[in-house]
Amino acid sequence: MEVEKAEAVELWSRETLPKVMKIVSVRLPQRDLINLLLVSPWINRNLVSHPSLWLVLDFHEMSDAGNRLVAALSLPRYQNVKHINLEFARDIEDKHLENLKNKCGNSVKNVETLNLNGCQKISDMGIEFITSNCSNLKMFSIYWNVRVSDLGIRNLVNNCKHVIDLNLSGCKNVTDESLKLIAENYQGLQLLNLTRCVKITDKGLEMILVKCSSLHSLNLYALSSFTDAAYKRISLLIHLKFLDLCGAQNLSDDGLSCIAKCKNLTSLNLTWCVRITDQGAVSLAEGCKSLEFLSLFGIVGVTDKSLEALSGCCSATLTTLDVNGCIGIKRRSRDELLQLFPKLVCFKIHS
Repeated sequence: MEVEKAEAVELWSRETLPKVMKIVSVRLPQRDLINLLLVSPWINRNLVSHPSLWLVLDFHEMSDAGNRLVAALSLPRYQNVKHINLEFARDIEDKHLENLKNKCGNSVKNVETLNLNGCQKISDMGIEFITSNCSNLKMFSIYWNVRVSDLGIRNLVNNCKHVIDLNLSGCKNVTDESLKLIAENYQGLQLLNLTRCVKITDKGLEMILVKCSSLHSLNLYALSSFTDAAYKRISLLIHLKFLDLCGAQNLSDDGLSCIAKCKNLTSLNLTWCVRITDQGAVSLAEGCKSLEFLSLFGIVGVTDKSLEALSGCCSATLTTLDVNGCIGIKRRSRDELLQLFPKLVCFKIHS
């Protein structure tokens, strides 16, 4: 009996376990996979042989992240890493990225995604150090960094020619010069987040809208200085699916009517776009018939007429609709909204 049991365990470890680990290795987060290495020698031997385990470096929210990063990239098994996540990692500064460049810069040659969100001690020089060998980079995110300026963006576009996903949210020192660099170098850009980049103006945004025609996601959250001159050019983005204009206080009905030409829009945030009235909302309904997410929160100029138009065009697609604070809309109860939009599952975005 004991012999048969041992043979069964041996068979499972030799034939079944490798198949299971092959499936698991591409589905679990890297940290979970690392923990699995400690479960048993069999699992360890099977997992370490899968290249996917060594394609990701995830140090988000970790301490001593700078030294950890350099140490990991100095190991042969991380020579083909593709994804580096340092979101809100602690103890990472320009000096670590300079050390990385000097000691093991070739290790990041295949990196495609680089997340530096919340790494506030990294400056323009840090961007130069980390991107100088990342010629294959496709996604770059550096949310909430007030040290990064136009020089950092220049370093990025000079070193990385294939970026299609760029997040500069909260980088309050980038200006129109950065947008010019982005527009001239990343005309295949697909996702752009400029949330709270408060120094950019119509001029910079228009350069993006004219040259980056492949955009399908554009986040302009909490940017109140743009005018209709820029907003109207959003209509050039024929592939646009996601647009966040929360706080666009200068957006008028005319501007929204132009945006309504983006017929592929599925998600639109118009929270606190206080100049919008039924005229703009009706144009939106008639132009964007695939909307799934729409916030009209705080817009007092829209009435039941807007809801009726939206219901006539988007009732089959809308699953999220926020009309809280829209005092001109009288049919705002949950039951009344469900009569107009039977697929609604979310009625409140803002708390």
